[in-house]
Amino acid sequence: MYKIAISDLDGTLLGPDHKISEQTKESIHRWIKSGRKFAIATGRHYKEAKALQQSLGEPIYLITSNGARVHNKAGDIILKQNLPIKIATEICQLALPESVQINLFTDQHWYANFHLPELDEMGLDKSFRCQVTDLISLDKENIIKIFFWGEHQLLQQIYRQLEQRFGNTINLTFSLEKCLEVMDANTNKGTAVKTVVKEKGLQLSDVIAFGDGMNDVEMLSLVGKPILMKNSQKALREALPAAELTCSSREHGVASKLNLLLT
Repeated sequence: MYKIAISDLDGTLLGPDHKISEQTKESIHRWIKSGRKFAIATGRHYKEAKALQQSLGEPIYLITSNGARVHNKAGDIILKQNLPIKIATEICQLALPESVQINLFTDQHWYANFHLPELDEMGLDKSFRCQVTDLISLDKENIIKIFFWGEHQLLQQIYRQLEQRFGNTINLTFSLEKCLEVMDANTNKGTAVKTVVKEKGLQLSDVIAFGDGMNDVEMLSLVGKPILMKNSQKALREALPAAELTCSSREHGVASKLNLLLT
């Protein structure tokens, strides 16, 4: 029996409307009431994950910013990894296509070089919005991560540019086709899951995890039972060919699998 389920949000726990369905909420409540544990692992900021956790009405561990932060049930930070100041500074000085939005997270703020209504519509916490600012002059001391939003072809060019410039000193990953994320080299959901499992006195074999994007690959590679959504990125399915598939996020795939395990 798996003792803890850990789920990504976008494309996994959330439907295409960026909301968690009542069906999925009910399944999570049943899972927790059975004596098992549940946690979220997302690329989103802690404030957004916290808003979702509050809508669930269950105190749970939150892995956010692709593993750069882990908060326990009380809201205390138990893992903190920032992007090095020098790297964050150099990235913000790069000459990039004008159509690509550059975003920086700190623990309290979200900064960007310009505003995109598209991202507002995806928000889980309506009070958490990007602040348009001069990223070059911004203090880089406490940057959790940087992410680029734009057309995939342009992001692939940026991926190659950053990979060539910074090599293995950063972690580059596509959480969505239009979203390229940059973290410290040691930051990923897998490392964060290890922290959660250790805190709870469990083993990685006790974990069932759900994901759909390449920012989930480290997490899914470690756990006892990796589950991919039917809508998963092709690269993720190729990276984990033996992983089990569940229904898409539109079809409440996480709920379907949890319900099967609860029968």
